[in-house]
Amino acid sequence: MKEQKIPIGDNIRLVRNRLGYSQEYVAGRLGISKQRYRQLENEEQDSITMGRLSEIAAILETDIETLISLHKVKFLKTGFQNEDNQVLHQLIQTQQELIIALKGGISSE
Repeated sequence: MKEQKIPIGDNIRLVRNRLGYSQEYVAGRLGISKQRYRQLENEEQDSITMGRLSEIAAILETDIETLISLHKVKFLKTGFQNEDNQVLHQLIQTQQELIIALKGGISSE
C-alpha cells in the first residue's frame, strides 16, 4: 500500500493567503529569501523539518496539526472572503483548544 503524501505546501499557502500575508512577509519572518520560501510552499525540496514547520505555524498563528490536516477541510467558497477567514480562524481556534485539552488530560493522568 502506497503512502499518501500530505500537501503541506498547499496547506501553508491556504492559511497564508487567508490571513492576507505575502510570501515576502513570511520569508522575512523566517529569515530566508522569498525564493527559498516559495520552494517550501511548492514542495520543491525533499522535506521540511518539524522545527521549520513549527516556525511557519507560529507565524501563521496556527499549529502544526492544522498545517498537516487542513487539506481535509472543504470550504464552500473558493474566494478569500471575510466569511472564509472567520471559518478558518474558528477551525484553528477549535484545534488549538483541543490540543490544550488533550495536553491537560495527559498531564493529569
